[in-house]
Amino acid sequence: MLRKRHAHKNNVSRRFAGAKAQSAMEYLMTYGWAILIIAVVLGALFQLGVFNSTSLLGSACIAQSGFYCSNPVLSTSGVLTVTVGQATGTTFTNTYVYFVPSGTTFSSSDPSADIGTLYSGQEVNVNIPLGVGSPYPSSYTIGTPLSGYLYLQYTDVYGTVIQNEIGTVTTKVTQTSSSGVTFSQPSSLPSGITEYVPITLQNAQTSSTPAPFQQMIQINEGNYASYITYNGNFANFEFFTQSGSVLPAWIESNNSGTLTVWVNLPNGIPASSSLAIYLGFASKTTNLLSSSGTSGIGEAPQLSSTYAQYDDGASVFPYYQRWGGLSALPSGWSQIANTIITYASTYTEVAPASSTGGWYGLGFNPIPSSLSSNTVTIWEFYGNMYDSIGAGSYIGTATGNGGNFDGYSFSEGGSSTNLIYLGNAGSQFDASTGYSDTNNNKVYTMQMNSATSLQMFINYAQIYSTTSAVSESPTYFDIDPSNNGGGAPSTPIYIYWLRTRAYPPNGVMPSVSFGGVSS
Repeated sequence: MLRKRHAHKNNVSRRFAGAKAQSAMEYLMTYGWAILIIAVVLGALFQLGVFNSTSLLGSACIAQSGFYCSNPVLSTSGVLTVTVGQATGTTFTNTYVYFVPSGTTFSSSDPSADIGTLYSGQEVNVNIPLGVGSPYPSSYTIGTPLSGYLYLQYTDVYGTVIQNEIGTVTTKVTQTSSSGVTFSQPSSLPSGITEYVPITLQNAQTSSTPAPFQQMIQINEGNYASYITYNGNFANFEFFTQSGSVLPAWIESNNSGTLTVWVNLPNGIPASSSLAIYLGFASKTTNLLSSSGTSGIGEAPQLSSTYAQYDDGASVFPYYQRWGGLSALPSGWSQIANTIITYASTYTEVAPASSTGGWYGLGFNPIPSSLSSNTVTIWEFYGNMYDSIGAGSYIGTATGNGGNFDGYSFSEGGSSTNLIYLGNAGSQFDASTGYSDTNNNKVYTMQMNSATSLQMFINYAQIYSTTSAVSESPTYFDIDPSNNGGGAPSTPIYIYWLRTRAYPPNGVMPSVSFGGVSS
C-alpha cells in the first residue's frame, strides 16, 4: 500500500514537471518572437543613428555671468551663427568673437568674427566660418555634431586687451545655409598651398557691390604666427577662390603686426549675400610675392627693398599709378603753370615756383570715361600734404579761377590753411574740416557716392562730409600745393602712389570673418 502511494506521488511530480516544461516552452514560443522583433527593430534604429550622440545632441549656448549667448545654428556650409552680447556696464572696442573647439584651448588663430564696438546691453548676431578636419568636423552634413566654447577678445576702457570665455556651445548641423551666409570648402588649392583659412565677406546692403570690387582685408599676423611670414621682400601667402584660382591682391601696409591688403573680386558680391574666399599659406621658405597679378600676391612699391619689384597695383585697381622713378608725367597728367616737379626714386615732389599767390600743381584732365562713373569715385593717394605754416584742413569747391580747376581735386592751402577740395561748375565754397595734418605719410581719400555727396578721409578716418559743395560728376582730378590768391606753403606735396577704387554699397565695406586653419 505504501509503495502504491509513493508511485502515485512520483507520477504526479512527473506530470507537474512536464507541465512546467511545456509552459516554459509555450512562454518562449509566445514571447521569443516578440523579443526577436524588438531586437531587430532596435538594431535597425541603431543603424539609422537614432541612439548615437549626434541625434541626442540639442542646440544650446550656456552663457557666463555678465555675457549673453543664444541660438547657435550650424549649417552645411560650415558656418556657425550665434547671438552674443555683454552686460558688464562698460563698452568694448576692437571686439572679436571666437569659437574654440572642445578639447582645445583658446588661440588667436581660432575661427572668429569682427564685431567692432560692443556696448553694454547690446546683443549681435555673428557668423563664424569654421575649419574642416580635426579639431573641426571632417565634413558638415545634416546631423554633424559640434561643441566648444565662445570667447570674446576686446579692448576695455583702460586700453587693456582681454580674452574672456563667455559661453559653452553644443549644436549640430540643421540648416543648409546660415542667415544668407554661403560657404564651401575649396575644391582645389593653388600650387604650393599647404594650409588655408576660409574668409567670409558679407555684403549686408540691399544693393550689390560694383564688379570688379576692391575689398579691404586686414590680417592680424599674430593670429597665424605658425603659418605666415612677411617682411616686404618675402611673403608666403595669397588669396584664392573656391575653385583654386588666385585672386589679384596688393599689400598696402604692415603696421604693428596688421597687414592691410586689397583683394580684387572680379564679380563683386551680390546684395544681401556673402562670398567665400580663402587665405592660403605655403611653406615659410616659399616666396609668393609677384608683380604679375595672376599668381601670388603683390605689394605697394615702397615696401620692397628693390623699388616696385612686386607692385601689381594695376591688376587690382581701376586706375593705378606709382610716382617713383619717373622722368616725366604719366599719360593724361599735365603740369599747372608755375609748378616745380621733382622726380625721385620713390616719389614725385610737387611745389610752387614762387611765394606769390596762384594755382600750382598737377592735373589729370579729362578723367577717362571708364573712371568718370559715380560707381568709381574714390580717389586716393599715399604721400604727405603737410604744411608747416597751415593750422588746419579745409575742403570745398573752386570755380571761376580758370577751366583747369573744373574737377575732382586735392589741394593744400597757403599761408594759414590746408585745402582739400572738390572743384565743379558751382560757386566758390570753402569749409573747415577741423583736421590738423601731421608731417608724415598717410592715405588721403576723397569719395563721391552721388552728384551731391562728398566725403573726405585721412588714413580711412572720415574728417569731412558735405552735400552742399557738389553739383555734378567730377571731370578733372588735381593735386595742388597752394590755393588761389594765397601764399606758397613752406613744404611741397610728396606723392608715392595714386589709385581709384570702387565705391561700396552705401559707403559700407563688406564685413570680413575668418575661419579656422585647415590643411
